[in-house]
Formats: sequence, structure tokens, C-alpha cells
Amino acid sequence: EVPGRVEYIHPLHNLAVVAYDPALIGETRVRSAVFNSKPVKPGDEIWVAGLKGDHKLVSQTTRVASIQPVDFPLSRTMRFRDANLETIAVINAPEGADGVLLDRRGQVVSLWSSFAFQGGRDLDQVNLGVPAEVVEEMLDHLARDEPLRSLEVEWRSMPLASARKLGLPSEWGDRYEQHNGERRSLLAVTRTVAGSAAAELFRPGDLLLAIDGKPANTFREVERASQKPSVGVTFFRNGETLTHQLATEALQGTDVDRVVLWAGALVQAPHRALAAQRGIEPKGVYVSYFGYGSPATRYGLYAGRRILEVDGKPTPDLDSFVAVVRGRADREPVRLRTVTWNGVPEVITLKLDQHYWPGYELRREARRWQRFQLN
Repeated sequence: EVPGRVEYIHPLHNLAVVAYDPALIGETRVRSAVFNSKPVKPGDEIWVAGLKGDHKLVSQTTRVASIQPVDFPLSRTMRFRDANLETIAVINAPEGADGVLLDRRGQVVSLWSSFAFQGGRDLDQVNLGVPAEVVEEMLDHLARDEPLRSLEVEWRSMPLASARKLGLPSEWGDRYEQHNGERRSLLAVTRTVAGSAAAELFRPGDLLLAIDGKPANTFREVERASQKPSVGVTFFRNGETLTHQLATEALQGTDVDRVVLWAGALVQAPHRALAAQRGIEPKGVYVSYFGYGSPATRYGLYAGRRILEVDGKPTPDLDSFVAVVRGRADREPVRLRTVTWNGVPEVITLKLDQHYWPGYELRREARRWQRFQLN
């Protein structure tokens, strides 16, 4: 085992780039992986290679069962949830193993990844292949130090026949039949990310016709076409074909870089999952966790809430929150105006416990996490 450092987190698909010092592996014989981004098809022979939870190596031959989009339920606890991604499913995959999918030449065609999702109250997981093209694009953005851009829309596939029933003009139907004869479908808007330009433009059910005049009916086509500050989008709504210029969102790969532990609650800037899954605009400070036995537990400051005011003073961001709570005395009462994730407002008054639950801030600075007391 060697130490590593997270350099980048894919803001859309949650892949991590971890760096390590090659000198630390000594004389271990290794070779860099070679990627093959050519799409695989159902029936293709493929190999699964990876590690199980007990660190045992597993390798077996199999075949591609299907290419399928992820379709996970919305998270009850606002966890990350993948979307807009077509994955590779294989026949009789080894259980409990994460690794890669290889072609007959040993080139990596996909990461064999574990997806966690919440089915009801339980956390479930399933293994699916993330195409190598997604990984190569991520590494390219990291190497060029450029943000990944997104239209900030969650799409679903709609069969071309269904779109025609909704009144899709025949010229667009014919164009998509010629664009991809094996995929006779369009992309329809499922939801948009709150606070984005797309949220102002799109409505659920809108059919995407073109980006900058070019057809796009796959997730990858949309992601590739979105890598510029703005794009021209053509879409179909209620019998009309509309075209607008749409600003894309620049997403960084640093993820959360600042949190505050206060009254036993872990608070941070609202993360993207709130806006992407629940349509909550990124305002206030978000309670992501609370410690049992803390003032947050005793007075009901539970995870999933956002703090909008402290003692009547607005807290639109972490800076304003830290400024108003810094230096508070032990046992001092604090009045909070909060709102739950589903929009229910509630006023909470709690008493601080600076002896057992002192406040402090964690910030990532120069690649290291630093701790700062709030008192």
C-alpha cells in the first residue's frame, strides 16, 4: 500500500483521479494501462479483471450483455446520483469485484465500477462499466487545466415513434433516422439543475433536436458538444420548434473544499446534488451531517436542512455564517431560521455546548486540509 492524493473528481460522474509517487512501488513490475475508446456492442467477448474486497485478484472472460443508461432513483439523503451515462452490462460478472473491462489485446475499454444508490431506505449497489471515452475526456480536461462544462440537464431517451405522436416535424424525424439508424430516439428533458441557465429555458418533456445545428441523441454527443461557454440549442415544445443560445456551466473538479462543524452539525455550501435532484437553488448553508448527542441533535438541526438566518442575520453563504457564529459563548442561545429540502420553513433555538462540541472550520489550502477554531 502506498499513499495517494485525490487530484480531481469528475463533477458529473464522480470518478476520481488519484496521484501517487511511482518510486514507492519499488521493483514491482507494472505497465501503464492502454485505453480503447472504440464502442463495444452486445455479444462482444470481453474480460473482467479486478480486485475483490479481500484484495484477491479475479479475472474471467464474459460477453457484453447490453449497453444501457443508468436510471437510479432520487436519493433520499441527497447523495450523489449518476445520470446521463450509458454503461456496459456483462453476462455473469464476478460478484464483489471492482476493476476494468478488457478487450482481447488487454486494452481497457471500460472501468468496472460500483454504483451506489438508495432503493427505499437501504443503500444498494450494482457494478456497471463506465466507457473508456469518459475516462479519457476527464484526463484531458485535467491535463489542460480546463473545467468540464455542462448543459445542466438530466435527459431521458424517447423513441422516435413516440416523438412523432407528439407532433415532431417529419423533417426532424427523417434527419434522426439518418443520423443513427440503430438508435431511433431523441433526448427529452427530465429535470434541470436549479439556478442554471437551463432551468430558465427548458421545461420537463422538451425534446432536444440539435446543438449548434448538429443532431445529438446520445449523452456523449451532448457532453462533447457542451464544452464551450455557450451553445445554440434547438428543441421541440408544444408543437413549436425553438432555438435559443444557452450558457453552459463550468464545473470544477475540486468538489467540497470547505466545511464547518458547529453545534455538532457539519455545514457546508449546498452541494450540486440538491440542485440537480431536487431543484433547490444553492442558497444558505447546508447541514450535511449531525453528531448524536450534540446540540444539533437535541434541538432538531438535522441533516437535509439549510440555515438561512442566524439571530435574524441572513446567512447566504459560509462566509456570512462563520462571521455571525464566531466567538459565541458556551450555553449561549442561538435562533436559526431554517428550511427543509422540501421547502418547509422552521425556526430552531438551540444552546451551544462549547465544551464538548466546540466549533471549528476545515479548509483545503495548498492541497492540505487546515483546521481553524471558531472561538
